[in-house]
Amino acid sequence: MTLKQFSKDYRNYGDWLKAQPRTSEYAKRVIRFHERFPTLSLNDLRNTRLKDHNLSTTSWKLLNSQQKRDRTLSLEILRNVRKGVPFSKAIEKTGANKKNVINNLGKYLYKSKGKWRVTASDRIESEMAFNDRDKGLISIVTTRSKDRSLIAEYFNAVNQALKSGDSKFLKKFENAKVIDAEGNEHYFVTDLDRLYEIQDAQEEPEFFELYV
Repeated sequence: MTLKQFSKDYRNYGDWLKAQPRTSEYAKRVIRFHERFPTLSLNDLRNTRLKDHNLSTTSWKLLNSQQKRDRTLSLEILRNVRKGVPFSKAIEKTGANKKNVINNLGKYLYKSKGKWRVTASDRIESEMAFNDRDKGLISIVTTRSKDRSLIAEYFNAVNQALKSGDSKFLKKFENAKVIDAEGNEHYFVTDLDRLYEIQDAQEEPEFFELYV
C-alpha cells in the first residue's frame, strides 16, 4: 500500500521528523498520535481527536458482532502484555489487527520510551460467563479488569474443586460478588453439588485462564 504525502513540504513522516528538533508541545502531540495512527497525514494528525479512534469507552451492548470479537481479542492481548509479553509479540501470537487493538484499548495502551505499555487495570466492558448463585450459568457484562480477573480465578478454582471433590478451593468466593454493567449484583456458586449439576448440563465445559 502506498502512503499518501505526509504534508505539503514533507514526503513522509520521517522527513518531517528529521527536518528540525521536534520539541514543542504541538510536535510532541503529532509524534504521539503518529505512533497510534501511522497512516494519517500531518493535517489529519493535527485535526484528529483520540476519542474519535477510541472504542474502549463504548458499552458492550452498543458494539456490533465484529467489534465484540475485536474487543475480546484486544483484551486477550492486554492480558498477555500485563504478563510480560511484548505488545508486538502479543499481536503476532493472536493474529489481531494492530489498529483495531489500539482503538479498542484506548488510553489503557500507551507508548513510553519507544515501547508499547499497558496500564495495570482498566474499565473496559466485556461479556463473560458467570456461575450465578440464583440463576446458574449465565453471561454478564463486566466493567473492569478486577472483575474479569476474579471471574477467571473463580473458574480455575471451580476446575480444581470439581476434579478433587474438595470445596476448599471455593472458600474465597463464598461472599464475593460482581456488579455488572447494569448495576446488578451477582454472587458466585460455591456449593459443590450445584457445580456438578451445572457441569453436567454443559456439553463442553470450558477452562478459564487466570486473567491478570
